[in-house]
Amino acid sequence: MSKSVYQDIYADMQQAIEHGDYPYQSYLPSENELKELYGCSRTTVRRALAALAAEGYVQPQQGRGVRVIRDVTKQPPRGMDGLETFKEIAARRGFTLVTRVSVFEMLTADEALSSVTGFPVGSDLTRVKRIRYADGVGVGSDDSYYLSSTVPGLTPQIAEDSIYRYLEEDLNIKIGSGTRDITIEGPTKDDLLWLDVGDFGAVAVVRGKTYRIDGTLMEYTETKQVPSFFAVHETVFRSSAPRG
Repeated sequence: MSKSVYQDIYADMQQAIEHGDYPYQSYLPSENELKELYGCSRTTVRRALAALAAEGYVQPQQGRGVRVIRDVTKQPPRGMDGLETFKEIAARRGFTLVTRVSVFEMLTADEALSSVTGFPVGSDLTRVKRIRYADGVGVGSDDSYYLSSTVPGLTPQIAEDSIYRYLEEDLNIKIGSGTRDITIEGPTKDDLLWLDVGDFGAVAVVRGKTYRIDGTLMEYTETKQVPSFFAVHETVFRSSAPRG
């Protein structure tokens, strides 16, 4: 079975939930109905549903079906969660977005850069550093390294619009998953130059890797955000293991 089939179903149903087509606390169509709708096997449907459950969108209920537990009317009030882009955050929160590219360069990964980004030594990389403004205030920065072969034709102008839109719509690249490590750190000189840190004396730092749907590492990004803008929203699950 092609991995992309269940990933496409997952993405379609995720979008339907986000748009309210399947409201909070409602039940999804049955596995048979979804199988007919997408023209695939029951196994493929179950993999897509399992992925939705793992991401906190739905919860299977034995004998009743699969219930939507994602309440899109109670979105996190600020910050970046999951693989949401800054442009998507701006649309959701209603602020005026401006992105400025401060660094755009091609380079080759040496041992030091490889150890940070995860790209093999010798990889051709494209580095893009962007400063993010919300209603004229510097609230964040993204220092990104992309596998150059993944972003052919990328320009600073595209980067100031949306790199993910370019990847997904123009290059038809399917983005699969990502990992995120979050810390709170003191601001660097560059942070103080570009960001409105205020009296906090710290910035939130998110170091993440993003993978294509085939598992290929395509991006390493170090995102920094001022505390007044940053928040984390995630769904957690309690282990079913017996209590000690």
